[in-house]
Amino acid sequence: MKVLVVGSGGRDHAIAWKFLQSPRVKKVYVAHGNAGIAKMAECVNLQDIEEIADFAERERVDLTFVGPEKPLSAGIVDVFRARGLPIVGPDKRASRLESSKCDTKVLLRELGIPVAEFAIFDDPDKAKKYVKSVGYPVVVKADGLAAGKGSIVCNSPEEAEEAIHSIMVERIFGDAGNRVDIEKRLYGRELSFFCFTDGETVLPMVAAQDYKRAYDGDRGKNTGGMGSYSPHPWLTEELSERIMEQVARPLVKGIKDRGIRYEGIIYLGLMLVEERGSITPYVLEINIRLGDPEAQVILPRLKTDLVDICEAISEQRLKDIKLEWDPSYYLCLIAVSGRCKGRKGWYKGYPDRYKIGVPIKGLEDIDPSCIVFHSGTGIGENGEFITTGGRVFGIVSRGDTLAKAREIAYREMKKVSFEGMYYRSDIGRE
Repeated sequence: MKVLVVGSGGRDHAIAWKFLQSPRVKKVYVAHGNAGIAKMAECVNLQDIEEIADFAERERVDLTFVGPEKPLSAGIVDVFRARGLPIVGPDKRASRLESSKCDTKVLLRELGIPVAEFAIFDDPDKAKKYVKSVGYPVVVKADGLAAGKGSIVCNSPEEAEEAIHSIMVERIFGDAGNRVDIEKRLYGRELSFFCFTDGETVLPMVAAQDYKRAYDGDRGKNTGGMGSYSPHPWLTEELSERIMEQVARPLVKGIKDRGIRYEGIIYLGLMLVEERGSITPYVLEINIRLGDPEAQVILPRLKTDLVDICEAISEQRLKDIKLEWDPSYYLCLIAVSGRCKGRKGWYKGYPDRYKIGVPIKGLEDIDPSCIVFHSGTGIGENGEFITTGGRVFGIVSRGDTLAKAREIAYREMKKVSFEGMYYRSDIGRE
């Protein structure tokens, strides 16, 4: 069969790679992909949703899988379904779970799903007055899509006021900052928890530990993710079932009761807080797709054919699927475009302004036991890989223990170099 993957980042590289593992797949297209993806699949330069649908129809694509949130929120699933084209993912209404943090927090509260105390504002002056009055640290979140970087953790009212000004007045996230969700800062353990669902059955996937902050020790600005590993070291079966019971199942049923069938992948960003001798899974955010770089460690662990899972979701028979997983540890170490000098001064580096077009050396020397997923790469004039984004590539290693997987990833990363290259030194150091 023919599969079309929509996306161009590391997660989408991992998705395309996973589909190519299936004996049922003979061809994988990726729209629009990147230079690394092009080494294993056919990349097609399609940007517009209607253009993507035209291609799927013309090439008789048997299955389309959408990686990033933007096309899902823009209604790509609705367009495909209207044409009778098979696609996996939530439709535009269901995608509001990610495209509006404010509306989602209200929904979660109505459903009785644990969330921190919060308030919503469309007026920056009222928002600033609120953070002065509450008396506890807050997190300020842009309402709309902000490429995983729309949350600003604040330690003081002054920092919160500055975050509100940046989001709502300076518009650092564009129209995503029309409203803000201001919520009480929670303290506990963060967890990325993923599920497959067909709108009725919800199947938990294995969890991953993600590292959002730019620098070691979880310092610096939020990024799209600097690394990850799986399995999670302290997620027990009992805790997993608690998350399913208190969050995942009530969410899918709750939106179904409101006339919305959710099909695809749900990503629950959780803070696990110890309260009165037990753990409460508070929802920090909901995403409508696989995470990046969590997908890069979860998909290599998946033994069940992804095609079989996607068909079961589309045909509402996910209850018949039994997921199987590799028990080994997988670790993803991300290399980003860091601080370097340009013609007009210094680039601060990702997640701030960064330099592109920089040649990458050494990727061909990485041990074949590792997987390299490309996030922001292109091909230079001499045929070499060059940087085109803030996050450039990730090395995924496998080990019987987390320590072994970590040792391998860092060993292999030393073989690669480009101007300004940076990566955290503490991924998987638990």
